[in-house]
Amino acid sequence: MKRFIALATILGLAIAGAALAQPRGANPPPGDYFQSCRNVSTAGYGPGATMTAECRDERGRWRTSSLQFAGCDRIENRDGQLMCLRGGNGGGPGGGGYPGRPPYGGGGGYGRGSQLTLFSGPQFSGEAFPTRSEITNLPKRFNDRAVSLRIEGRGAWQVCSDSDFKGRCQVFDRDVDDLRPFGMAYGISSMRPR
Repeated sequence: MKRFIALATILGLAIAGAALAQPRGANPPPGDYFQSCRNVSTAGYGPGATMTAECRDERGRWRTSSLQFAGCDRIENRDGQLMCLRGGNGGGPGGGGYPGRPPYGGGGGYGRGSQLTLFSGPQFSGEAFPTRSEITNLPKRFNDRAVSLRIEGRGAWQVCSDSDFKGRCQVFDRDVDDLRPFGMAYGISSMRPR
């Protein structure tokens, strides 16, 4: 019995020591990256705090991305890359947005003014459901039926498997003639311009 207690004590101390030895970092800010990234970890504190994750790009491939997130109000996954959004305008570092993309918020945000059309068949065939605004829950007739999608105009759209932008989400900024390789065919319930 004494041996069992001694062994349990040693094992408990070893586990506690290993837990203390693990590098831990600050908590990252919120963001939608949790819906399309995995293996999220942080290291360090203050200005040098860094997070690393594997994030899906627009083709459904996993890409490793790292980001120093001090000062970020929230973080997003953009085509497999972690991006820092700061301040009310949602711009990138310095508040100026990202190259080639206007900042979010206040008029003309990226994705605004474009139209997304879902099609019930591949290659833009079958019944179509067009929209220029966010849809939190597709009507039953179109819910979980999309096999391809077309984006007209300049902009990106986020599509999600569940209502209210929950479940598995993916961001697209170009036409997709077959959603099956992305794991999104027959599984879109909500969408919004990005």
